[in-house]
Amino acid sequence: MKIFTLISLWLGAASILSAGAPTQPTLTRYSKLWINSVFTTKPDPVTIEAQNPLEDYALGGISKLEDGYYAILLNKKKPEDKVVIYPGQKNEFEVLDVKWPSGSWRDAVVTVRSGSTTGTVEFDDKLLTVKPTQVATPKGPSKSAPKPTVNGAKPTSSSSNRTPRPRVVVPKK
Repeated sequence: MKIFTLISLWLGAASILSAGAPTQPTLTRYSKLWINSVFTTKPDPVTIEAQNPLEDYALGGISKLEDGYYAILLNKKKPEDKVVIYPGQKNEFEVLDVKWPSGSWRDAVVTVRSGSTTGTVEFDDKLLTVKPTQVATPKGPSKSAPKPTVNGAKPTSSSSNRTPRPRVVVPKK
């Protein structure tokens, strides 16, 4: 045990004596950071892929005419906005091809061109659902409607025009 202690002391002393004095770092040590700082360097240009404008549209209807196809495109974000494509008319969109894989109208796939972008548009079941309309209710009171009561009192007969008195409960002594 004493031998190991002596050897470790000799090695420690040898390493201390062989080590030189610390030196001050040069000013050019961090010169790369002066030029390429995170705060002053412009980021690399990011290439942004052009968005396909057809991704925002779903097929609302398609019909074959003599000189081409009549199509309705629905905007998925704003379903009330519609684009109608007539054959032979200049429009932002143009129908290139229509395929019915199974013969059903729901499976129709329409190839559409918008400028230099070409893509396919299909029916979207979420946009095709018919929203129920609200039935208008008459604004005047109906004769079959029950009369309103005040504080739980019984309704009065239709012949009297007086309003019922509120019910008062007298506490027991």
